Amino acid sequence: MSLKVNERLIPDWAIERQAEALFENVARSMEGKPREVIQMAAVDMAKDRLIDQTLMSEESKRRNYEVDSSEVNKGMKLWLRQNGGKKALEKGSHPLIKSQDDLRREVTTQIQFNRLLEEESKCDPVSEEEARKYYDSRPDLFSTETLLTASHILKKASSEADLIQAKSEIVALRERIEGGEDFVELVKKESDDSQNDGHLGQFGRGQMVPPFEKAAFALEVGGLSQPVQTQFGWHLIQLHARTEPVVTPFEEVSDKVIEYLQERRKDKVFEEFLDGLKKNAEITEVSGI
Repeated sequence: MSLKVNERLIPDWAIERQAEALFENVARSMEGKPREVIQMAAVDMAKDRLIDQTLMSEESKRRNYEVDSSEVNKGMKLWLRQNGGKKALEKGSHPLIKSQDDLRREVTTQIQFNRLLEEESKCDPVSEEEARKYYDSRPDLFSTETLLTASHILKKASSEADLIQAKSEIVALRERIEGGEDFVELVKKESDDSQNDGHLGQFGRGQMVPPFEKAAFALEVGGLSQPVQTQFGWHLIQLHARTEPVVTPFEEVSDKVIEYLQERRKDKVFEEFLDGLKKNAEITEVSGI
């Protein structure tokens, strides 16, 4: 299905090429989804992107931006350097750029788009007060995570019978530790994971399987967990240290926060400009082209 944007036709092959170029990025954002669903999403994104590009191209042409040939040559050299050089271009591996002429047109168009973007994303600068307000509202972005240092004893299990036996052994080991036996010595003698004396190093949330993480984060420093079941078997966890989050002072990140908010503001202003172009455009689907 082709598209017609005002008087300009976007053929189905151009949509297919753009969807091909976008497929991997879309697939990463839709992990686990069927290929057909990802393909449909890539096609929809390709249509939206080509509509935007067409409208921007029309507007750039209307404004009659002049592009210096030296600027285009510089852009072409940069593209070639970043994409494998002339040999890669000759192989035609890029879904949208197959020749020097394609590349020249693409670079020229991008320069014109950048000028349009610069003109239509002008906005008031973000103040330090606005940056501070954002900083105060999102402490999670400016804090280190809680980190634990722990060791474990593991009794592996791969069947129901193994699980019953492993739990019984872990319960007995916990009683021995409670009775005064040394944790590390029991790791060496009894654990199915005695590497590094059972020491797991430092870890944060999301790095261990959920039951293990929940039990570990519930412990006080020096504490010994109750038996914990995971897909690996049964564990005992001993917590050695907890490093609490540290908040980076606003003064150290203020410039980056202002830069981030400024870019968001510019993006919003330009999106509103694009929405205006779309509102005034005639966009239809065309069959059989």
